[in-house]
Amino acid sequence: MCIRMEGRNGWNTVIAIWTNPPKSAKKRTVWLTQDGDRVGTAQTARRKGKTLSYTWSGFEQGTDAIMCVRFKGINRVACDKTKYIGDRASF
Repeated sequence: MCIRMEGRNGWNTVIAIWTNPPKSAKKRTVWLTQDGDRVGTAQTARRKGKTLSYTWSGFEQGTDAIMCVRFKGINRVACDKTKYIGDRASF
């Protein structure tokens, strides 16, 4: 299981991915937390090939926030910390 954040400077899309769910699992409830507090309501991850995943659209988490995902039926939690990377625009 893993979490992937795409974005920068505290504004990210968050993706929860369960890489090896049981073959019978077609969908599963997933939660997102920020600094230990649940963000919104539980969502439904759906099977895409060999994985289950759900994507939360981009929103502002701020920097140095601990974002975690947890799937129902598994005791593992995946977390990552938002980071400030500065302005990387190319000229």
